[in-house]
Amino acid sequence: MPNNKQEHPNDSKPFDSTLKALFGELVGEIIPCLLSDARLQEGLLYNECNVEVNRTTLSIDLGYWILYKEYLAILNMEAQSSPDDDLLARMLEYAINLYRKYKRKWPIVSAALFLFKCAIPEIPFRIACGDDLFIEFRPIIICMWEMDAQKVVDRQQRCLYPLLPTMKNLTVGLLEQALQEMHEHDDPSKFLDHAKWFNTMLSRTTMISDEDKKRVKEHLSMQYQLHPLLAEDPTIQSVIAKEVAENLQEMIIDLINDRFPTQVVTRVQQAIAPSQNIEQLKKLHRQIARVSDEEEIYALLTQYFPAWDEEIKVRIESLQEAILDIAGARFSAQVQAQVQQAIAPIEDIGLLRKFHLQLASLSDEQEVYALLEQCFPSL
Repeated sequence: MPNNKQEHPNDSKPFDSTLKALFGELVGEIIPCLLSDARLQEGLLYNECNVEVNRTTLSIDLGYWILYKEYLAILNMEAQSSPDDDLLARMLEYAINLYRKYKRKWPIVSAALFLFKCAIPEIPFRIACGDDLFIEFRPIIICMWEMDAQKVVDRQQRCLYPLLPTMKNLTVGLLEQALQEMHEHDDPSKFLDHAKWFNTMLSRTTMISDEDKKRVKEHLSMQYQLHPLLAEDPTIQSVIAKEVAENLQEMIIDLINDRFPTQVVTRVQQAIAPSQNIEQLKKLHRQIARVSDEEEIYALLTQYFPAWDEEIKVRIESLQEAILDIAGARFSAQVQAQVQQAIAPIEDIGLLRKFHLQLASLSDEQEVYALLEQCFPSL
């Protein structure tokens, strides 16, 4: 059975590179499978299919000349492996820039391809002032978890087989059948690439249980003798290392969660979250298990993350100064004193940032007191 939790991968690079490699090889087959009204423009050489853009000023993911409902158009496909609050505004910017670059001759078809189950931005994206609507943007949203894996295999859409683990209605037998078909129809080097991409998606998907995922991985290793090659692949190594690091981070937080105040837990979370250094996290885990004092924990963080420790202090001080600047410019000395007292011990950057943003929108002192109570109830 699938695991129904939402997918929130922090590092999208392995999946972005997989998608770009897959599109680079099979774009002519993939586009009509994902967009039934579109196909790659015929008659162009392969190197002419891509839309030429200056990527220093326009960082689109995938751009192609297509026929959309028989009209020549430009497809801008944005590949997403996690939620992104800025996605629609960014896509709108890309569409306008492409439209201007090609002198308003060709329509822009904008599509977002979501790999893993996550929150989807609300469509349409609107820019309005009161009752006046100035912009309404309706990109196509493609959610891979809504695509039926059984239908893809029944139709023999082998160009999508590397993405099959991201789809619904998965079974171990269906995934093994897809691997067998890829093995029979691909030449050996192509099969190796497709198996790597398949394995990358399988490692992260939540559309199948961990037990079934393990069975498919064992089948992939034993049936096709690919384990050593997959283990050496940089993309696979990146995914595995990330999962191991995340597990170690969870173990560290579990150790201190019930023994120390929230402020300490937050400080540790902020310090270890960016780290992918497995050996470093293992050593920290072993030593934190033996500490009983907050100062010892802070000393360990300084030892293992010295650059972070100094950086976090600077960021905290900067946010506190920005908050006090707003309080000083808008409110009485009494309110300033209350704000200063509340934020002085706070080392949670996320909480300080939230307070700063909300304070900037206030003009009434009673609202400030309410905000202080909301953000710092224990003070």
